[in-house]
Amino acid sequence: MNKSLLKETRSKVLSLGIMVVFILMAFVSCKEEFDGSNFAIKSEQTVADFIDADEQYSMARDLFHKVKMGAVEGASPIYSLLTARGNYTVFLPTNAAIEKFMAEEGFATFDALLNNDEAATLVAKSCIIDNGDDNAYETADFPTTGSFDKPNLNDRLLTCSMDDNSNFLINGTSHVISENNEVSNGFVHVVDVVVAPSSMTLDKLIGEADNMKVFSYLLSQTTWADSLHENLDLTYEDPDRPLKYELNNVAPFTYAQHRYIGYTALVEPDSVYENKLGVQVKLNEKGELENGNEFLEKLSVLLSNVYGTQAADNLAHPDNAVNRFVAYHLIYGKMAYNKLIFHYNEYNYQFGQWNNPQRTNMPTNVWNYYSTMGKYRGLLKITQVGDAGFERDIEHTVYANRISVYANGPEDDYRELGVVSGFSGIRIEPSNGENDNNGLNGYYYPIDDFLLYTDAFRNELSKERMRMDLSTILPELVSNNVKGTIYTRFENGYFDNITRESADTKLLYLMPQGEWAWNNYQGDEFMVAGLYDFTLKLPRVPKDGTYEIRMGVAQNSLRGMCQIYFGDDPDRLTPAGLPYDMRQLATPDNPSIPWIDDGEDWTVNFENDKNLRNQGYMKGPQYYTVTNGKADTPVRRRGNEWACLRRIITVVDMKSDKDYYLRFKTALKKTDSQFYCDYIEYAPTSVFNGPVSEDIW
Repeated sequence: MNKSLLKETRSKVLSLGIMVVFILMAFVSCKEEFDGSNFAIKSEQTVADFIDADEQYSMARDLFHKVKMGAVEGASPIYSLLTARGNYTVFLPTNAAIEKFMAEEGFATFDALLNNDEAATLVAKSCIIDNGDDNAYETADFPTTGSFDKPNLNDRLLTCSMDDNSNFLINGTSHVISENNEVSNGFVHVVDVVVAPSSMTLDKLIGEADNMKVFSYLLSQTTWADSLHENLDLTYEDPDRPLKYELNNVAPFTYAQHRYIGYTALVEPDSVYENKLGVQVKLNEKGELENGNEFLEKLSVLLSNVYGTQAADNLAHPDNAVNRFVAYHLIYGKMAYNKLIFHYNEYNYQFGQWNNPQRTNMPTNVWNYYSTMGKYRGLLKITQVGDAGFERDIEHTVYANRISVYANGPEDDYRELGVVSGFSGIRIEPSNGENDNNGLNGYYYPIDDFLLYTDAFRNELSKERMRMDLSTILPELVSNNVKGTIYTRFENGYFDNITRESADTKLLYLMPQGEWAWNNYQGDEFMVAGLYDFTLKLPRVPKDGTYEIRMGVAQNSLRGMCQIYFGDDPDRLTPAGLPYDMRQLATPDNPSIPWIDDGEDWTVNFENDKNLRNQGYMKGPQYYTVTNGKADTPVRRRGNEWACLRRIITVVDMKSDKDYYLRFKTALKKTDSQFYCDYIEYAPTSVFNGPVSEDIW
């Protein structure tokens, strides 16, 4: 628990402390005035009954009676919610836990805490998750490294990890000391420390850690700390925004009611700087770094060999080597550890149950590419090693910038055979000991070596096919807890990387559906409806060169036709080929998409692939599968109706220091036709036109 927790809460955060997310409010509002049908059967014990039955929870009970569900007049107390039907996960603090909180935050009496609206709301709402129509979380459903999917009543995601004794640790501070107390309306898990996520912004949270003093100093000196303060886009707030949107042939969507802004930082602890630079950390009586200049001097010399000597005297300049170094550690998007990588339908991965995906059988590596912050927008590759890694890794370690070599033949299983020498990756730890790494607007994770965007790494990256899910290009999906959780419609202007939307452009996200889902990469779908016209800003390539740009698509009769444009000036993009018809079937009888299923003879299969490429298409990858819960049908085998394909957009020379854009404009006057893009692929010349044919994965 951070002693300056409440002091760091800003005015806009205070308002959120008493405001439930509008989406959640719409759900909860029906519970603010209860009728008899909402109450649980009194013969069954409710959460409220469980609390009332034991005096060691009396302080929590009083807080739940005091704190209201919302800011509207007549809102019911939280206690009333806990008497009602529903599915609630409650991390219930004991009186001893609340007394510890009071001592740390300077409350002399319980009445003082009770009468402090800010603190009372923080304690009462932080420990409750309303699971809605889904089952409440029992420990079998807990993430062991990462966050829960559902937010608490303060609209914060709680993290979960295991301590050295294999006990559950909530938000890095609260041990579960009595678990799985099942009641009629959920589960109660008793904790020994109040669950109270930090109100600090990410830069301050890093500075508060006792082992991150050097990086915190660098954040300050380069002024990158000033760029990590945003949390909520107040210009997007609209109390009159509708809640639901209907689209023919698709389930109802919920409008995104808020636009949260978040960040993720990968941070070297002080020990890494000490070992690499030969300087020992010196702190003053206040715990502040005294010898930051020593580290800065040595680091500047080292980094000049990587990033050059431009603007050497101006740490705030984006060309400065130290500034570029810090920027490469920062990613847009507030990503819990288990959201850095998404497991869903990779090869041989069997999803398990919707509310409890299995976490032990991870047969192959999974990775994502992220654009880092700053002028240079470098690519950061994050990989989680699967069971088939060349070195047995039961922890399924997550690495930054690992370059793996795979068994990628047509009859192989894509297991990791090894790594490119010098690129085994930098280990990313899920937590930072007893230091809280879950901030108001982001997470940070310790890493075990210097994270550098070197020419050598860029060269290696430019040799591989880069497949980037739309959620890594649109980080707002993760920052707003949309990825994998809820069907959502977004207002125009919601995404930083989508611009120039026409008035009738309807941006939509479709979540995975459990064992049966969309046959898409990572199981989800980004869709656009209406008379759309919009521009997508692409990630930068790692190195100058010729690249083939592709998009993952799923052909079906509900799709539409669009004209695609490409270029480096978003106001003057040029057409990339003829209009693309997403409604066409991929069949042997269609000369436009001559899709033929694989047979036993791979010479014939590859010849069929060439014929398909000649028409501007490729089969979907072998790497991910039809989402039927069995993971036994790669989407490469998915043709005909609902075919999974890759559309080749263009082959073009690209510069690593330039931004490029794709524009998609409907070619039909149909308001209900669908545009769909699953992922973007960059394939360098060595991949798509090298001496060896591109692998099927």
